[in-house]
Amino acid sequence: MSLGVPSNGAATTPIKRVIWDLTYACPLRCVHCYSEAGRRPAMTLDRDAMARVAAIIVTTKPERISFSGGEPLLAPWWREAARSMFEAGTPVTLFTSGWLMDDAIAADLGRHIASVAVSVDGATADVHDAIRGRPGSFDRAMSALDHLDRHKRRQLAAGERCYEFGVDCTVTRSGFADLGRLVEELTGRFPAIDFVRFGAAIPEGLAQEDSFVERELLTEVELEALGGATADLDARSLNAAEVSVTDVRYFLPTSPLAEEGAGIIHIEPDGQVRACTNYEAKVGNILDEPLDVLWQRALAWRSDPFVAGQLASIETLADWARVVRVLDRRYGSESDKLRIARRGRPTVAGVGARADDLPHEFVASSPTIAANIPMLTTRVDPVGEPA
Repeated sequence: MSLGVPSNGAATTPIKRVIWDLTYACPLRCVHCYSEAGRRPAMTLDRDAMARVAAIIVTTKPERISFSGGEPLLAPWWREAARSMFEAGTPVTLFTSGWLMDDAIAADLGRHIASVAVSVDGATADVHDAIRGRPGSFDRAMSALDHLDRHKRRQLAAGERCYEFGVDCTVTRSGFADLGRLVEELTGRFPAIDFVRFGAAIPEGLAQEDSFVERELLTEVELEALGGATADLDARSLNAAEVSVTDVRYFLPTSPLAEEGAGIIHIEPDGQVRACTNYEAKVGNILDEPLDVLWQRALAWRSDPFVAGQLASIETLADWARVVRVLDRRYGSESDKLRIARRGRPTVAGVGARADDLPHEFVASSPTIAANIPMLTTRVDPVGEPA
């Protein structure tokens, strides 16, 4: 989602939503990853620091908070953080790959999480696993949905509260086919599923790079086709789940609707606050400075003449990718710039791999997928690789 520059003035723009990346550890290596999770230090806070961040977030009284990452379930204290938000009356949405899900985690989610979104980015295991960068990830996602579905049905049968849950599908060219089939499978297999949401990849993180833009970012024609498929996709649902398609062009900084995102603040795992959720620029650490100071600094960054000029030049997703590349390389930290410079090439011997160099089970039997997946960096963060 894009953060627009508020027309009503920075000082009067309240924080409405918090995105908190709990960790950059991740078991997957998604080709479009917005945070490059699993390819960088996890940066997970200890429990004391987490409690401080949670307490600060609660004081802002946001309308909602998103637990993201990385894989947020790899943060050892995610339950405590969720409980803090729940007790403060702030609804939490948790975004997960599903890799770690089991019955116990599903039950824990049911206690304090309002919504659980599992990422499924293709209608088949071949497609999903190629996009998500790890064999078996589709089966793990389906298993996660099964755990969530069974727990929710038990809770509802007992008259108890539970989360809503469903699927977020980030649509790339490789994953564009058979979306209707995916709707049928999900709604037929999981009776209690609440939503299936589709939206094109946004050009940030790894998705900003030329290789991804050229091969995987949807074109204007493809965006129109995806938006035009909304009614057909909804008609394929076999239960009452809400099936929707979000036109990500509404998130373009030049969109009339961009201002709706002006109240979002994004906190990285180590407490650094982003100037804007789509870009690497940081304005300070929530553990070191008052949040209201950081917030005003973030709003001021968005109004900087150079930044505003770049954002004003955006008309398409490809334009947006260009601007993200410019701003990240200008305003990212030194460690950000080093990480960005390493994209697309190995950092140690044997680390880099193209899709057609990976094991057969990774790219399955599809030459289209092999051709469309850009260079992957497969360096493993031990924290992100559960046994």
